[in-house]
Amino acid sequence: MSKPDYAVGQTWTYRTRPGEEASRVAIRRIDNEPEDGEVFHVSILDVKLRNHRLPGGLQPAMHHAAVSRGSLDDSLLQLDGKADNDESWRDGYGVWRQAYDNGDAGIFDLPLAEVLGYIELIVAASGEART
Repeated sequence: MSKPDYAVGQTWTYRTRPGEEASRVAIRRIDNEPEDGEVFHVSILDVKLRNHRLPGGLQPAMHHAAVSRGSLDDSLLQLDGKADNDESWRDGYGVWRQAYDNGDAGIFDLPLAEVLGYIELIVAASGEART
């Protein structure tokens, strides 16, 4: 089986979490890193990401995640058009890039739904009020 031709600017459907079936993945950038090979920088849109730091406690998008081809292969279902021109992902990419170059960050090799769950756990551990 051949590898899908992932490209910058594509939007894909993926194996979402329950209740987030309208969510889409936008491929924003593709880097080739000596240690990790292809690194895909994606935005995960139209989600309900729990974030206690925001009014209402929900974040509607994860603007930047660095993921492996395996993560996309395990998650993406169907090409769904062209990505929007939202540049919000660039801030997250800049933070990731500096940390990655310093050896303080890596890439996700999990299905995208699991990446969202992991991010929720990290945000919650960073000081969510306990009730």
